[in-house]
Amino acid sequence: MKASVLRPRRLALLLAAALGAHAHAEEATRLGEILVTAKPEETKTINSRELDKRGVTDMSQIARYETLVTVPAALSGGANIWDGAGNTGFNIRGVEGNRIGLDLDGIALPDAAPRPDSSTLNSFGVGRDYFDPETFREVRIGAGSTAADGGSAGLGGKVSFVTKAPSDYVSDERPVYAEYKAGYHGANNARLNALTGAAQFGTLQALAVAVHRRGEQTESEGSVPPNPDDWSSDALLAKLAWRLAPGQKLGFTFDGFRSEHEREFDNKLGTSYPQGAMQSSRTRRNRFSVEHELAAGPWLLESRAYVQDARVEDHTNAAYVVGPQRYARSIDTAFLNKSKGLAANATRQFGADSIAFGATVEDQESRRPWREERTVLATGAHQVTNKNRMADMDTLKLSAFVRGEYVFALAGLRATLAPGLRAEYRKLEPKNLQNYVIAVPGAAKEIRKDSDSFLSPSLGLTVALTPDFEVYGKFTRGYRMPTAAERTGTYDSFSYTGAGNGYATLGNPNLGKESSNAFELGMRAHAARWLMVSASTFYNRYKDFIEYVAQPADPVNFPTITFGLFRPENIGNARSWGGELSAVADLGKLTPSLQGFSASLAAGASRGTLENQHTGKKAGMNSIQPYKTTASLGWDDPQKRGGASLTAFHTRSKQAEPEVAAAQSQPAAYFAVPSATVVDLAGYWKIGKQAELNAGIYNLGDKKYWDYATVRTLAAGTTAVAQAEIERQARPGRHLAVNFKLMY
Repeated sequence: MKASVLRPRRLALLLAAALGAHAHAEEATRLGEILVTAKPEETKTINSRELDKRGVTDMSQIARYETLVTVPAALSGGANIWDGAGNTGFNIRGVEGNRIGLDLDGIALPDAAPRPDSSTLNSFGVGRDYFDPETFREVRIGAGSTAADGGSAGLGGKVSFVTKAPSDYVSDERPVYAEYKAGYHGANNARLNALTGAAQFGTLQALAVAVHRRGEQTESEGSVPPNPDDWSSDALLAKLAWRLAPGQKLGFTFDGFRSEHEREFDNKLGTSYPQGAMQSSRTRRNRFSVEHELAAGPWLLESRAYVQDARVEDHTNAAYVVGPQRYARSIDTAFLNKSKGLAANATRQFGADSIAFGATVEDQESRRPWREERTVLATGAHQVTNKNRMADMDTLKLSAFVRGEYVFALAGLRATLAPGLRAEYRKLEPKNLQNYVIAVPGAAKEIRKDSDSFLSPSLGLTVALTPDFEVYGKFTRGYRMPTAAERTGTYDSFSYTGAGNGYATLGNPNLGKESSNAFELGMRAHAARWLMVSASTFYNRYKDFIEYVAQPADPVNFPTITFGLFRPENIGNARSWGGELSAVADLGKLTPSLQGFSASLAAGASRGTLENQHTGKKAGMNSIQPYKTTASLGWDDPQKRGGASLTAFHTRSKQAEPEVAAAQSQPAAYFAVPSATVVDLAGYWKIGKQAELNAGIYNLGDKKYWDYATVRTLAAGTTAVAQAEIERQARPGRHLAVNFKLMY
């Protein structure tokens, strides 16, 4: 029987369909060098060429053309003056925040940091922009609960960033490579300069990628200008690969990122803050790792040891007025994460069958200090307040997985069964509790050492009805353990005095795990010689979602908290369902007169409900994205001298419903995000073998539109202040992005 393996060219076309945009012909050839067997899951892979085409400069632009994927942001000045801004992760099929796993080269990135003073735990005060996309070989986006594998686990999906390697550029035939890249992006007036160099010396390969960017705030098509933000960033990726023997490699990696932001929160201008606020923000991430790979017959053994230090530090200054008294506020807050770990994976082939297994151990230190110096301008009186946003926490994580692929005949058809199991254990150990909620002594008494674990099974089945048409189904049981911030995150109104009564938000050390059951059915088909089609439908059930809940007064343990106590609880049950469809046509195979032309279409729709376990109230799941469709028409010169594409995406309107699980006040109505159709035009030109120009005009029609995931919690524009905030958060209008590469 003919093996049901998607042919390399067809795989490239299928990926292009999933991305909703045409990929360059030479990139399809590169993808074609990798033989990928069909699996019961859909993973969208965006390679470096496609990132260039989309004009990607940060996390927010990666998912521009994805149908049920977006990147929410912590809005500049969207909360308290000390909160930062930036992209906070991915929303995949309506699940976001820490319910989506995020890792870089298999090493987990720090959690999203919730704001304890918010009405929801899905509101974040720290961005997660710890990298520069210029260092990426590809980005992999997986939907649904994470199947059994290494890296970070995700309750609703996983995004993996993979950095470039020396072998991407050099080989025995080409021992030296050099590249200079200059670029400009009009959305935030960002300038790019990047150098890439690679060399091979016998059994050694080396790579260095250095990136510098400088820019301003992202522009808005709205009538109110965004908050000013002057920024710069630097990234350095350095790798050394040593071929010890045939089939055996030893690698060394340094991956570093730095960014500086000077922000002005003009939207905070008011009676309390007559001059607004100024914030200096610094992000740092350094990762050192040593990798070993051994290919011995049917075995592939991989191991890694790593150390990672990631930190976001914000310093905020503001003039502050309370009644007749004027103050100068200086606030320092940070989110600090250090981790070190060991990981080992193995794969064994048995003909067409295979088994993979692995284990990871990681030790992590997380800190979130908050310190204010407040000065009375009239007298010079000085007050220092420490109120850390969570308890200092040391975490030990152990995880292991095993999965297999068994090929067999099912009623005369080729079928692949893919069972898997992931186990995870975590131990939390709080530190320095003498600095934890100083004004609420009873809170520290609750914090204790804690451990938890879970087993997450998965099962997938793929059946090839014909060599060019296969169907699949999968089930995954997923879990998410509460973060240190959810267990111990705090905010209170009376730490400044250490006395009197007030309100407080406290963590909950008794939180349980969130869980999910994820089901998916799909098909992939080469419907005609020139047409590839894929479709999927999914259904997810989530239990014990964590949200804030108003607590009854507790005069015994918290006698001073008399104006409101809020704590997270496992309060929500949710359901989501929907489907995705994509198709790509190689029009040159339809008729020779269209050689080089291609077209693609992708669409995604989902719905969801959320139920409050305490009250029984139900409402729509507000994190579910509105319907989106993407269409693209592209042309690539058969001689590989250049190409162009016209891509349009349409999103329907949506208005968030009142939250049934929210503990604190909500606006009378949320902003009704209107529908929008946005068109982009992009092209590239290869100027000989040593130069290439990429350019794009984005939002060609200069439309005013919004990203639902980012602005859905804004109040409806019934007041001048609310309307100004809506206008400020509109996406950029028509803008140009261009980059030029010189290669040797």
